[in-house]
Amino acid sequence: MRASTRRIAAGLAAALIATLAVTIPASPAAAVERLKIPDTGLVFYQAYTQIIVGRQATPDGGCHPVPADAIWLIGWSGGFNSVPGYQTPDCSGEAVELNNFHTFPHEGFFLSYRG
Repeated sequence: MRASTRRIAAGLAAALIATLAVTIPASPAAAVERLKIPDTGLVFYQAYTQIIVGRQATPDGGCHPVPADAIWLIGWSGGFNSVPGYQTPDCSGEAVELNNFHTFPHEGFFLSYRG
Protein backbone atom coordinates (compact mmCIF):
# COMPACT_ATOMS: atom_id res chain seq x y z
CA MET A 1 0.00 0.00 0.00
CA ARG A 2 2.84 2.37 0.75
CA ALA A 3 4.36 1.90 -2.70
CA SER A 4 1.09 2.74 -4.41
CA THR A 5 0.68 5.86 -2.25
CA ARG A 6 4.15 7.03 -3.26
CA ARG A 7 3.39 6.40 -6.94
CA ILE A 8 0.13 8.36 -6.68
CA ALA A 9 1.89 11.23 -4.88
CA ALA A 10 4.68 11.27 -7.48
CA GLY A 11 2.10 11.27 -10.29
CA LEU A 12 0.19 14.16 -8.72
CA ALA A 13 3.42 16.13 -8.22
CA ALA A 14 4.40 15.57 -11.85
CA ALA A 15 0.96 16.70 -13.01
CA LEU A 16 1.15 19.81 -10.83
CA ILE A 17 4.61 20.72 -12.15
CA ALA A 18 3.47 20.23 -15.75
CA THR A 19 0.38 22.39 -15.13
CA LEU A 20 2.43 25.18 -13.52
CA ALA A 21 4.99 25.12 -16.31
CA VAL A 22 2.24 25.71 -18.87
CA THR A 23 0.17 28.28 -16.93
CA ILE A 24 2.82 30.49 -15.30
CA PRO A 25 4.28 33.04 -17.76
CA ALA A 26 8.01 33.57 -18.03
CA SER A 27 9.45 35.92 -15.46
CA PRO A 28 10.14 39.49 -16.65
CA ALA A 29 13.66 39.05 -15.29
CA ALA A 30 14.28 36.50 -18.00
CA ALA A 31 13.80 39.21 -20.64
CA VAL A 32 16.15 41.75 -19.03
CA GLU A 33 18.49 43.51 -21.45
CA ARG A 34 22.02 43.90 -20.09
CA LEU A 35 25.09 45.93 -21.00
CA LYS A 36 26.67 44.99 -24.29
CA ILE A 37 29.86 46.49 -25.65
CA PRO A 38 29.62 48.23 -28.00
CA ASP A 39 25.99 49.31 -27.95
CA THR A 40 24.18 52.01 -29.93
CA GLY A 41 22.37 55.23 -29.08
CA LEU A 42 21.96 56.80 -25.66
CA VAL A 43 21.49 54.05 -23.08
CA PHE A 44 20.34 54.39 -19.45
CA TYR A 45 21.33 51.78 -16.85
CA GLN A 46 19.90 50.78 -13.48
CA ALA A 47 21.76 51.24 -10.20
CA TYR A 48 25.01 49.34 -9.88
CA THR A 49 23.87 46.62 -12.22
CA GLN A 50 24.27 46.59 -15.94
CA ILE A 51 20.53 46.35 -16.65
CA ILE A 52 19.26 48.67 -19.40
CA VAL A 53 16.21 50.70 -18.34
CA GLY A 54 15.98 53.14 -21.26
CA ARG A 55 17.32 53.84 -24.72
CA GLN A 56 17.13 56.52 -27.41
CA ALA A 57 18.47 55.63 -30.85
CA THR A 58 19.15 59.11 -32.27
CA PRO A 59 18.88 62.67 -30.97
CA ASP A 60 15.71 64.57 -31.80
CA GLY A 61 16.20 67.68 -29.62
CA GLY A 62 13.06 66.93 -27.62
CA CYS A 63 12.54 66.83 -23.88
CA HIS A 64 12.40 63.25 -22.61
CA PRO A 65 11.88 61.75 -19.13
CA VAL A 66 14.86 60.04 -17.57
CA PRO A 67 13.85 56.48 -16.59
CA ALA A 68 12.94 56.55 -12.89
CA ASP A 69 15.41 53.83 -11.91
CA ALA A 70 18.32 55.06 -14.06
CA ILE A 71 21.52 55.92 -12.26
CA TRP A 72 23.99 56.12 -15.15
CA LEU A 73 24.09 56.52 -18.91
CA ILE A 74 26.39 56.09 -21.85
CA GLY A 75 26.09 57.87 -25.18
CA TRP A 76 27.40 55.04 -27.34
CA SER A 77 26.65 56.46 -30.76
CA GLY A 78 24.09 58.32 -32.82
CA GLY A 79 25.31 61.88 -32.30
CA PHE A 80 24.77 62.28 -28.56
CA ASN A 81 27.66 64.73 -28.11
CA SER A 82 25.80 67.00 -25.72
CA VAL A 83 23.03 65.71 -23.45
CA PRO A 84 21.74 68.27 -20.93
CA GLY A 85 20.02 66.79 -17.86
CA TYR A 86 17.46 68.58 -15.69
CA GLN A 87 16.11 68.09 -12.18
CA THR A 88 12.65 69.10 -13.42
CA PRO A 89 10.22 66.98 -15.45
CA ASP A 90 9.90 69.57 -18.26
CA CYS A 91 13.55 70.37 -19.11
CA SER A 92 13.33 73.74 -17.40
CA GLY A 93 15.83 75.28 -15.02
CA GLU A 94 19.57 74.82 -14.94
CA ALA A 95 20.99 72.09 -17.16
CA VAL A 96 23.83 69.78 -16.21
CA GLU A 97 25.90 68.35 -19.06
CA LEU A 98 25.64 64.55 -19.00
CA ASN A 99 28.06 64.04 -21.93
CA ASN A 100 28.86 60.53 -23.16
CA PHE A 101 29.18 58.86 -19.75
CA HIS A 102 27.60 60.12 -16.57
CA THR A 103 26.55 58.70 -13.21
CA PHE A 104 23.85 60.19 -10.97
CA PRO A 105 24.01 60.54 -7.16
CA HIS A 106 20.81 58.47 -6.84
CA GLU A 107 17.76 57.26 -8.76
CA GLY A 108 15.43 60.13 -9.65
CA PHE A 109 18.17 62.77 -9.45
CA PHE A 110 17.57 63.81 -13.05
CA LEU A 111 13.95 63.85 -14.19
CA SER A 112 14.38 64.90 -17.83
CA TYR A 113 16.97 65.41 -20.55
CA ARG A 114 17.20 66.86 -24.04
CA GLY A 115 18.31 64.30 -26.52
